[in-house]
Amino acid sequence: MSKKSSEAGSLVVVACCCLVLFIVGAGAAPGTPSAFRDIFIGRCEDYKLGGINKLADLSELSSKNCSELWELFSVAWLGKEPCDVEPNDYKDFVESASITIPKDMSNFWDGWDIYDTVRSYSREGQRTWTLDYTLIGYLINGFYFCGDGKGGVNTESCPDDGECGFAVGAVDAFWAEASKHFSISAEGLSRVFFNSSRPGGPFQTEESFFSEFELCNLTPEKISLMDIYVLTDVRQSPQHDCDSVSINNLKSILDSKSIPYNCWDNPRDVFHQLCIDYDDHEDCTFLNDDGGVHKQSFFLITCIAFIVLQFTTKDTS
Repeated sequence: MSKKSSEAGSLVVVACCCLVLFIVGAGAAPGTPSAFRDIFIGRCEDYKLGGINKLADLSELSSKNCSELWELFSVAWLGKEPCDVEPNDYKDFVESASITIPKDMSNFWDGWDIYDTVRSYSREGQRTWTLDYTLIGYLINGFYFCGDGKGGVNTESCPDDGECGFAVGAVDAFWAEASKHFSISAEGLSRVFFNSSRPGGPFQTEESFFSEFELCNLTPEKISLMDIYVLTDVRQSPQHDCDSVSINNLKSILDSKSIPYNCWDNPRDVFHQLCIDYDDHEDCTFLNDDGGVHKQSFFLITCIAFIVLQFTTKDTS
């Protein structure tokens, strides 16, 4: 065999090995953390102290037993095949870990491309509550986990998002049941955020946790108003707005449920959050069309001046 043909054969072997590794690794997510129980209980105890969400009712949290919550949570998936878990398996855990969501604070979203903006806007539960600022969501947020089908846990790898099918599997089934409960618990003014540039339209009905587990479970008698926010990233041009077919479909569903709504294209208070990383962008100068300082900026400057004046007065008195 010539040196050239030997090298070619080696390249084929390497390429095949890489392809096998790619196929095996495709769709795989991290496995269950080895100390998942300890992390879960630690998070639970931290939340009960009020340091995670300062608006949570401490008297309500004092009745939660973190070890019991772990047992209710883990029995839903531990030992099972990773994809052999349904939303209803988490019903007992979700109901036991449930806490009261303050009126007018519930905040929904749809599409991962808007998630960071929603979290920034919520100010860690001080302005609004997303699901992951409730006890239920905080305990699990950021983790992949699954059973091994033999009575234990899989610490090597678990199915990735959607790999088992929509809202099926240890992780996705949990978020489906938690989303349903979050929606049922919402009261007063609620908000939902969308990305105007989302492929397929801002509001989507297929394989959407908001559409299939939250929107359909809103209680009309409890929701006084739904604010719809259609947002455009600073670096992008809007593809859809409040009058788009996608958003009009959402309005029709809300109409059918007798839930009143407003729709806002890039409201300023939310757009501020988008400008945090792009403060030098021309759209982030917050000026009026005539070049004057925007009223929010003027109000902020006035407040700062008032605070400085107060401290100055105290120092001279």
